[in-house]
Amino acid sequence: MMQKGFDSEVFDSQAVFRNLLLAMANPGTIAATGINISCPGRLAPGAGALLLTLLDFETVLWADLDPDTPETQWLHFHTGTLLTHAPDRAGFALFTDGEKLMDPGLFNPGTVASPDISTTLVIQVRGMDQGRQLRLTGPGIEKDTFIHLAGIKTEFWENRAMVNQAYPAGIDMIFVHARGFTALPRTTKVAVY
Repeated sequence: MMQKGFDSEVFDSQAVFRNLLLAMANPGTIAATGINISCPGRLAPGAGALLLTLLDFETVLWADLDPDTPETQWLHFHTGTLLTHAPDRAGFALFTDGEKLMDPGLFNPGTVASPDISTTLVIQVRGMDQGRQLRLTGPGIEKDTFIHLAGIKTEFWENRAMVNQAYPAGIDMIFVHARGFTALPRTTKVAVY
């Protein structure tokens, strides 16, 4: 029997989407999805809630999981999303282990004419706090904001900076730990301390 998703598809997805919009407008702020949800396997509740909100039958998902895992079957069952093995064809990408991140340049950054076709990465990390690992600057950040995302290698941030040079093309990212998440839009600059 398939594990249930949202209690109320309309109200729960609206609550999550509102919190995601606030997080995107305030990069580096640790937010909560605003709902309680249980997810199968390695899928964190925060990532599950975000993906149930963002995915539908017209979106394509790349995941660091096999297509027949409980996590991907659950996402497909509740959203109708299509799975792909090609990172550059995905509208969304899920990493259940942030320590195994791939080069974000493998995903679709969109184009100057169509930045909206880029891939959004949803990345689960082993810990998240307002520590001083990363210094964030850019739109939506009034003063320097710091965040610590456990397990993300310095090389990943260097590759992210290269991908996001051709603004408005670029890759938006959402980092998740348990039920919390933080958003780093393509406009956010990251300096590693």
